[in-house]
Amino acid sequence: MGLPLDPDYTAGELLDHLASWRETGVLYPELGSGPPHRVLNYPPLVFLAARGLAGLGLPELAAGRALDALGLLALVAAVSWWARARGARGAALAGTVGLLGASFPVVYAAGQFHIELWATAGTVAGFALLDRAAGWRGAALGGAALALACFAKHTEVVPAGVALAWAWTHRRAAAPAATAALASLGLVGSAAITVAWGVEPWRHMLAYTVGTYSLASLGFQALSHAAPWVVLLAFAARTAWAERRSAAVDPALWLWAGSLVWSLSAARDGSGYPYFLGLHVATAIWAGPRIFGAGSRRLSRVWGWLLALQIAGGDAGVGAALTLNVAEMRAVERQLPELCATLGDGPFVLVEDVGLAWACGRTALLHPFVMTSLAARGLWDPEPFAAALRRGDVAAALLPFDPRAAAQGGRGGERWPPSVIAALADAPVVERVPPGLWVSRW
Repeated sequence: MGLPLDPDYTAGELLDHLASWRETGVLYPELGSGPPHRVLNYPPLVFLAARGLAGLGLPELAAGRALDALGLLALVAAVSWWARARGARGAALAGTVGLLGASFPVVYAAGQFHIELWATAGTVAGFALLDRAAGWRGAALGGAALALACFAKHTEVVPAGVALAWAWTHRRAAAPAATAALASLGLVGSAAITVAWGVEPWRHMLAYTVGTYSLASLGFQALSHAAPWVVLLAFAARTAWAERRSAAVDPALWLWAGSLVWSLSAARDGSGYPYFLGLHVATAIWAGPRIFGAGSRRLSRVWGWLLALQIAGGDAGVGAALTLNVAEMRAVERQLPELCATLGDGPFVLVEDVGLAWACGRTALLHPFVMTSLAARGLWDPEPFAAALRRGDVAAALLPFDPRAAAQGGRGGERWPPSVIAALADAPVVERVPPGLWVSRW
C-alpha cells in the first residue's frame, strides 16, 4: 500500500528502530543515554533482513512491509507443507490454509512491519520437519528452524521447548539431532549478537522485556482474539478428546496445546493480537483437515452450521477491521501536512504513534508504551522528562486521546507514565484537531 504509515503502533516503533540503526549504527541503545528514549525488545534477525532489503535501494518503510509480506508467504508455505505431509489434499488442504484468512492475528500484520509471522513460520517449519524426519538430517533441520524462529522473536523458545519435549517423548531417535542443532545454532547466534552489540541486547530482550501483568489485560485480550474463534477452539478440543489415544502422540496437538497455554501470557499489560497468532495457526493445522477432509461427512448438523458461521463471521470480521483501519489511515494521510505542522521544529517530536513521526520525516522523542512499562518497574525515571515538558522544551505533543480526561482517570493514557500525562494535560493549549486527535502545545 502507498500509505505513509501503518495502523499498528508497534509497526511504527520497529520502523523507527530500523531507520535509527541505519542512521546511527546503534540498534540497542543504552537506556538513559539521552533522547530518543526507546528500547528494542526483540532479537536482530528480522532487522538484519530488513536492513538487507533497504540496502538494495528500498525505503525502510517499503523494506519492512515487503519483508512482512514474505513472512506471510513463509507461514502459508510452512502450514501448507505440513498439512500436505500429514495427508491433507484438495479441499482439506485448501480449507486448512483458508482458515488463516479468518484469523485477525494472521491477516492484520500482513503488509505492516512486524516480526511475528516470520517467528511463527519458523516454529511451524520446525515442528513439521521434526514430525516428518526420516533421519538425523531432517531432525537437525527441524532444530535449526526452531532456533531461527527464536532469533526472530525470542519468546518462540517456549514452543521450541514443546517441540523438543515431544521429540524426546515420542521420537527419541530424532531428539538428539534436533536438540544439538537447536542448541548449537542458539549458542552461535547468541555469541554473534554479543560480539556485534555487547551485552546491551540481552538487557533489552531479557531485563527490559518483562512487563507488568493483570487479569484484566488477559480477559480483554482473550475476548478480543480468543473468543472470536471460540467455535474452532471448542472443535479442536472436542476432536482432541475424541481421538485422545492417537492425538497424544501427535506433534500438531502438542503445538496446539502448548500455544493454548502460552496464550495466557497475554496477561502482560500492553499485550495484543500477536499473543494469539500461534494459537490460531495451530488451530488451523489441527482442525482444518478434520473440518474440510473426508471425515467432515461425519460432522453433525449442529457442528456444521456452527463452524460455517464461525468461518464466515471470521472472514467478515477481519475484512471489516482491515477496511476500517485503511479508512482511518486515509483520514490521517489527508491531514498529514497540518498534523506535521502542529509538531513544531526541532530534531524530535512527541507522538504516541511513532509511525506518525516517521511519516512527518521526524524522529520520535519517546516510545511511550515500552518506556511506561520500564517506569512502572523502576527502570526508567520519567520525572525529568515530565519536567522538561512543563518547561516547554517540547513544542507540542500529538495524541489519540484527551490528556485532560486521562489525567482525571479516563481511558487513553495507558501507554504514558502518570507524571507525563499530567504534564500533557497542563499544557497551555490542549485542543482537538482533525481527524480526531489531540494536541498539547507549550
